[in-house]
Amino acid sequence: MLLLTTWFGSFLLDEGTVVDKRLFPMDANALADRLAQVEDWKVLDEERDLLARADEVFVIEPRLERAGGNRTPVRPPFLKPEDFGYGRELLHGAMVQLAKRRMRKAIGPEDHLRHAVGALDELQEEENVLVERLREWYGLHFPELAPMVDTATYVELVSIHGRRERMPMDHRESVGADLAEQEEAELKALAGLAKLVADRRRAVEAYVERSIRELAPNVSELAGPIIAARLVTLAGGVEDLARAPAGTVQLLGAERALFRHLRTGSRPPKHGVLFQHPWVHGAPPWQRGAIARAFAAKISLAARADAYTKRKIAPDLLKNLEVGLEQIRRRKADKPMRAKRDVAPKKRAHRRRMRR
Repeated sequence: MLLLTTWFGSFLLDEGTVVDKRLFPMDANALADRLAQVEDWKVLDEERDLLARADEVFVIEPRLERAGGNRTPVRPPFLKPEDFGYGRELLHGAMVQLAKRRMRKAIGPEDHLRHAVGALDELQEEENVLVERLREWYGLHFPELAPMVDTATYVELVSIHGRRERMPMDHRESVGADLAEQEEAELKALAGLAKLVADRRRAVEAYVERSIRELAPNVSELAGPIIAARLVTLAGGVEDLARAPAGTVQLLGAERALFRHLRTGSRPPKHGVLFQHPWVHGAPPWQRGAIARAFAAKISLAARADAYTKRKIAPDLLKNLEVGLEQIRRRKADKPMRAKRDVAPKKRAHRRRMRR
């Protein structure tokens, strides 16, 4: 006996003749359920029922070997769905339902994280633009305020008090011009908008930190949540970051510089997003490449633990990394003397021709 499963039913064949069958319901959703189970390498209830009907059943799918079937290379006959009352439009409906389920299943937390990181960058850019415009505009009235307070306090004071006469600091020596009521209202509204954008940016940042700590706890603890979120987003996901070699992790975010190096022969980049970490951007320039390389190697290990083993290894990685960074700092304590680059042979020949 040969067990054959099509999109409209499971059949038990003997010498090409249908001996027994289990037809699927004539419903697009029910057919999509069975097609999804077959995609997941699951055995259908109809197939188990037919397998129990005969002592020896041959199958052509490796999926059915687990249920007790014997694999055979025999090519099965073609069964027309119209012979059993099924039309092609029913198959089309089932495939549409299956495609919708695939799309829903394909969207996961990493997709939301990617958009959240993009929103965070855009909100940060908008906040910077609004604050810069506010400083320039309000500076016409009270230019002395900007050096006195930080950015958040500056926006808060302008949005609440408006003109300098209401500010809780001395304004008598100000060289700014007077401010009319209409301009004051506009400035307070602009400061309120900048404050609203800053609040939303902080809320999105908190969401990104919570999300990445759930998706990649080891990478988050090792590199910090924001840098970890950017690395996962640039790599395409936690598993993609885990599969990437350390050299790729080191250059994530520096794709333009890398392509420029490959295209023009300019100096290759030493780091990408990792430059935002204090260990890298706080180091002398001649140490940054080695530090970023060691840092990327530990991040690769942390990402593999997050993607596969789910073990917490970040504390051990941090200890080993700190020891390695200290060795790099001692080994590269002095700035290296850069040798003069020799002129390329083609350029020397060109200069000789020009002198002639």
